[in-house]
Amino acid sequence: MLGTFILSFLGCSSVAVSVLFGEYNSIFQIGLVWGIAVMLAVFLTRHICFAHLNPAVSVAMVVAGRMEAKMLPGYFAGQFLGAIMSGVMLYILFGPSIAQYELVHDIVRGSAASVDTARMFGEFYPNPGDAIATVSLPLAMLAGVLAP
Repeated sequence: MLGTFILSFLGCSSVAVSVLFGEYNSIFQIGLVWGIAVMLAVFLTRHICFAHLNPAVSVAMVVAGRMEAKMLPGYFAGQFLGAIMSGVMLYILFGPSIAQYELVHDIVRGSAASVDTARMFGEFYPNPGDAIATVSLPLAMLAGVLAP
């Protein structure tokens, strides 16, 4: 729970700051914060839970025979709880800024324009409307599989 909280809180905070305040100049800075978040989460949890920060790692360990399947529910519960707590904390901290951002940019939640605000929660950066190149869904899926 602690590792997943730290990872998602720090990583998603960097994206939120970028979207809401325009504080980053490139994706490199967001990637750097995510890298630091991963290192910190792994360092803090490696002796507790072998740094199982997300369900994919836990499932992979079961498939590889390095963990018993009966341990999955506990790991999943901790991972999901850590992610939910992170999301709640992020919304508490950034909620007023999100509302102000939407007001200033005339964004109505649920409309097509709300993709601009949603990018901080879905991790797509920069804004797809600003992107020079387009990545197809199959290509994005392939990249996700090849770059764990």
